Amino acid sequence: QIQKEFIANYIPRVEVWRKGINTSRFHPKFKDADMRYRMTEGNPEDFLMVYVGRLGAEKRIKDIKLILDRMPNSRLCIVGTGPQEKELKEFFNGTKTHFSGQFT
Repeated sequence: QIQKEFIANYIPRVEVWRKGINTSRFHPKFKDADMRYRMTEGNPEDFLMVYVGRLGAEKRIKDIKLILDRMPNSRLCIVGTGPQEKELKEFFNGTKTHFSGQFT
């Protein structure tokens, strides 16, 4: 709808960027018990949240801690590296958070 409004107001080259998950590539059929064990630090039955991406302040990764605090059987695996990595490790210290680094 916004794209049509921009075009109607003579704003050229408007593209719609759809954020989301590629459900063909990231499908449950690809689940891996060994990876889950690794990402949960040996607690695969726990609820697992995963962040994958650059570790920078603009990503607001610290906001996830509130959820961890409210869900005692939850864990967080942070996959990636970036300028905020050291700060995040200190911030999440004492929580059920695993920093896996970058996967290749």
